[in-house]
Amino acid sequence: MRITNSMVYTSVIRNTNNALERYYALNEQNASEKRINRPSDDPAGTSTVLALRNHLAALEQYQENIDLASAALATADDALATVSELITSAKEKAEQGATGTLSAEQREMLADEVRQLMEQMLVQANTEYLGDSIFAGQNTDSDAYVLTLTADVSGPTLAGDDVVSITGDAAHSVQVEFVDSGTVGGAADLEYRWSDDGGETWTTATLAAGDTTLTLGSCSVNLASGAAVSGEADAAGQSSLVVRPTALYQGDAKDGAVVRHTGSSPVSATASGVFSTNVVVRIDADTTLAGSVSYSYSTDGGSTWVTGNTATGGVLTVPGGTLTLSPDGGTDLYAGDQFTLVPEQADIAVNISDGNSVVINNVGKDIFGGLYQAPGETSADAVSGGNLFETMGRLVAALETDDVDAVGQCLEDLDAAQEQVLRGAASVGARETTVQNVEAALALRKESDTQLMSAIEDADLVTLMTQLQAAQTAYTSVVETSAEIMTLSMVDLL
Repeated sequence: MRITNSMVYTSVIRNTNNALERYYALNEQNASEKRINRPSDDPAGTSTVLALRNHLAALEQYQENIDLASAALATADDALATVSELITSAKEKAEQGATGTLSAEQREMLADEVRQLMEQMLVQANTEYLGDSIFAGQNTDSDAYVLTLTADVSGPTLAGDDVVSITGDAAHSVQVEFVDSGTVGGAADLEYRWSDDGGETWTTATLAAGDTTLTLGSCSVNLASGAAVSGEADAAGQSSLVVRPTALYQGDAKDGAVVRHTGSSPVSATASGVFSTNVVVRIDADTTLAGSVSYSYSTDGGSTWVTGNTATGGVLTVPGGTLTLSPDGGTDLYAGDQFTLVPEQADIAVNISDGNSVVINNVGKDIFGGLYQAPGETSADAVSGGNLFETMGRLVAALETDDVDAVGQCLEDLDAAQEQVLRGAASVGARETTVQNVEAALALRKESDTQLMSAIEDADLVTLMTQLQAAQTAYTSVVETSAEIMTLSMVDLL
């Protein structure tokens, strides 16, 4: 075989470049301390490393969500702990007020302190985190509660529903007593009297025939037209009411639903219950509200229907509650009309791990009570259960009107209200524990992924230095040998 100079040069250059490339690659790994510096270094390893980096990025986002959830829940926990302490203080005032030896003036002083405690509770119920109300459901842009007035009625004929609305404000509970018997908004005048100093002084006023509004100084009470009242001379008893403070919940809740009507039936629709998803109700045959209503419903947007349902009285039973149909210009129901129940949402949840989320807000009415106007309702009613703000308002009124028995009842109700707040605190605490557990698991996953990624892409410096030294020696040897070969010729062999 004939070896030409061209073949020698090509071989020398190839061997030198190969040795240099190996030496350069190891030197690059030494500089970066990474075994993989480009995909071509290890395609399979690169794919694994990229997957691990994406997973670590997702874990970092989960960690940010965990930080958000932890801070929001801690804020709620602090607020509820403060409210519980305020309730304990209110119970102490109630215990003092229930003592028969106290004078009316002393109870007035206690009432001032209870009003201040109630205002502090309102501040805590309106607690914000990063500018968002944390006790207002999803309605985070406004305060969960606003201070307002309500009225407690007594007597044989007047009912709580007869109080339509109250406007204005009152720095002191207002007592109202009817002097005349009759009908509100009727053909005759009705005389009444009111006091805003605990009954020490009274102002006599007249509710004119056809009028329904009681004027009580800085506030007014609008009564339902047709409401029956009994005067002080009525043998059955006297109609009276006490205007006092309370708090109105302005947030949203998880009960009730908004109803959207598609069709031409002249009816209105309201829903009641707790709905986990949209429910579509379809009228299957022409009928009237007074007759039997045949209907179907769907919980998957109309893909499938549950048929064969009937109802009377316009009350249709559906999963989660009822749909009530009422006349609105007529009573006819037409086949094909649909009513979509869209549940009212309240939870704000953040993802804290794969398939795991935590609710970071709260429904204030379920913790603090107060008054709440449910979707579809025309007026606000007191929340059932341990109602803190209603109890505090009644305690203020009882102290300001020197009603010892009512003060004692409020003391018992404060125990129930505190239990309700503590249940809310327990719910927040349970969610905090969940977040902490997930965060601990997340830290282990991050550590595991980081270690695995390091094992794949990081260089072993001890081994690398050995390989680098060997590559340097090899490269030097190739260069020296190549130099000698390049200087040889046929003359050197003669």
